[in-house]
Amino acid sequence: MTRLIDRTALLAREGNAAILDAARTVVAQRGLAGMSLRTVADEAGMSVGSISYRIGDRAALVAAIVDREIELLEHIGQAWRSRVAGVDPVAVGILPDLIIAWLDLGERRTSAIVTGEILLFASRDPQALPRVATLIEGGEKLWRDLVGSGADTAALVRRVARYCLDEQPFSLLLANDVDYRLLRLSTVRGLLRDEAQPVMPEWSQWHMRLIERLAVPSAAALGKAAERPEGTKAVVAEHIADVIVAQGVGALSHRLVAQASTMAASSVAHHYPTQRDLLFAGVEAIYRRMRADIRASNATAPGSVDVIRLTHESALTALWNPDFLPFAIDMRRRRAENVHGQIAQWLNIPPESDRARVQALVMALIGSGLRMLASGEPVAPGPDTLASLTGSSTVVL
Repeated sequence: MTRLIDRTALLAREGNAAILDAARTVVAQRGLAGMSLRTVADEAGMSVGSISYRIGDRAALVAAIVDREIELLEHIGQAWRSRVAGVDPVAVGILPDLIIAWLDLGERRTSAIVTGEILLFASRDPQALPRVATLIEGGEKLWRDLVGSGADTAALVRRVARYCLDEQPFSLLLANDVDYRLLRLSTVRGLLRDEAQPVMPEWSQWHMRLIERLAVPSAAALGKAAERPEGTKAVVAEHIADVIVAQGVGALSHRLVAQASTMAASSVAHHYPTQRDLLFAGVEAIYRRMRADIRASNATAPGSVDVIRLTHESALTALWNPDFLPFAIDMRRRRAENVHGQIAQWLNIPPESDRARVQALVMALIGSGLRMLASGEPVAPGPDTLASLTGSSTVVL
């Protein structure tokens, strides 16, 4: 009788895993917003009623996906730990190879997309997915196990884990672009470089040339930046930004902006005729807010939490909607451009002296911000977070 019960429980677990993997496939193809019980039922080849009986409603399904990702991360982590068993990656100089290989995905592609979507969802409502904190911690534990858990490596582990958290969506999107791959490698070298070693000016120049090369197609697609809007057009732009902040770029439409601004959709379309126009206006409004936040905080904030979400949403949405690709590339560049002077000041270095390291730390800061938002932690001041990533004090003038 006990064996029969055990077999029944095993079959139930396998059936639930099949449902969850079907749900993960849907999320990877359409985003979390495109996942419903119906789309999962179609992917799994079963009825909506069967999924409701086994898992529950959509909220329960999303929570179960988080648990599935935690389980899968542990399995993948075991394989990665076995790869470096008996080896000190820092001492033998293979840590950059491990970071690049991790970002290159392989068997992790679906999990990387799903985890990115989950983090964005939790960043708006962490109470809805309390287990996300466990998922994030699982990623950091993996790097602790690979790099070491001593006091001298704690800051390095945080830096690597949180840089990867921010870089991952772009690796999903741009992995086949040679300029991006070279830029990513330069950024990883900057992330790991010993700050006591002098940096060659030619390296910073090379790094910036790669950024400029990667930005060329994006600039051509976006066209010349529009002048700052005025009057009613400026008011509508702020409402567009509000919609993006509240619901994400995937939900953006003339209808939603019309509802937010209490004006007719035709009036919104008069000022911003296309989806691209809406997105560009909203992005610019959010960046203006970020720059105002930086000025108001006396340069102690690494950037708006809205920008953190916006860049990740754009990169993930671009996986299934190529119209978002130019915005994702542009925002990866502009985030660092908007704050690199502040980061250099905190590090007490000349602004143009070490661009690869500064960009790497900007990305690690953004990864830290996303981690805090998704876990429901208060977002710490930029200098404090930077100190935790570098293991040294920072300068705020």
